[in-house]
Amino acid sequence: MNDIQKSTSLLEQPAAQIQKWLANPEFSPVSTEQFQLLDDSTTHALSRGNAISSSHSPIKSISAIKSLIWVCYWTDETKYKASLQTLNLPGIYHALDTPSKTHIGLWLEHFASDTSRLETVYSATDYLPGLAPLPGTSTAHHVHTGYWGAARDRIPGSAEDSFEEAPSDSNRESDLPEGLSNTTIQTRSLGTHLTGTNTHNMVHIRSGQFWGNCNDEEANAYLNILEPKLCAGLSYLWNAPEETRSSGVRYLHNIEPLSDDSGYNSVSTVHQTKEACVTAFFNNMADLEGWAARHPSHLAIWAGAIKHGERFGDERKFRTWHEVSVLKGSEARFEYLNCLEGTGVSKAMTLLDARTL
Repeated sequence: MNDIQKSTSLLEQPAAQIQKWLANPEFSPVSTEQFQLLDDSTTHALSRGNAISSSHSPIKSISAIKSLIWVCYWTDETKYKASLQTLNLPGIYHALDTPSKTHIGLWLEHFASDTSRLETVYSATDYLPGLAPLPGTSTAHHVHTGYWGAARDRIPGSAEDSFEEAPSDSNRESDLPEGLSNTTIQTRSLGTHLTGTNTHNMVHIRSGQFWGNCNDEEANAYLNILEPKLCAGLSYLWNAPEETRSSGVRYLHNIEPLSDDSGYNSVSTVHQTKEACVTAFFNNMADLEGWAARHPSHLAIWAGAIKHGERFGDERKFRTWHEVSVLKGSEARFEYLNCLEGTGVSKAMTLLDARTL
């Protein structure tokens, strides 16, 4: 068995358990999307060093599925809470074959979004992923676009709330379980079960790109010109988490569902699509706005998107979108089992518990 086959086979058992959980008709989410991880802060540090070249495209160099991610949406709070109560990550981990346990990490990040603290924007209405297809949602035209600060203006609650950050209490020594410190948490992330929550007004963003309807010329323009600018921006976020106050920045590639009406499909049979997204947390709205409005890495993405639109005009089929949630304090829950140091928001969250697996 080669390395690609080994990395894929390790995922089979936990993936099957998660698919079984998703299939429960009593609590199942109204929408589920599945992804493979292209890059995040930990894999970036391990494999790419301090920079991504302007010509690098993770999408064009996919070799093996090493991480699987599910993004789920519920519209019923009762079902959402009940479903999560039935998802037992420690149980899934301890049921793994002994040789697999040292190679598998599991994590869960979940939160509820108040519509008054949420905004979305889509470049066109012919392709609407994320929140848009959920039951009871509809699209509306607006004028809050094309200027810095538009995202904040699209959040209804911003009319009476500036979403300022609460005093930092992430992983304070006084809040850690007895016998643990920040140093021991970091060194013991492998073999440890960490749980935590968010500080007040922490922001989550999911930003998507879809080129499935593009002709070859436009698809190549995205992959060869614009996407490398996106990768350079992500590289900056990964390399400067303290300066940007960002965490859990992940570059994800959509894959076709692992299961269908006939049951579970093997991880080895998944197929990539022409769609990707970035997910990230920022300490507050001002931190996200600061990177977007002022840093050269994001300005290059912004300018590149404008040039792409000008080049293809009304024939443009490339689609972008995003959704932003401003979370109230302790509204999110984060859980990491046997994960690499720095996975997700493990360094930015308010730690609630840490246990040896």
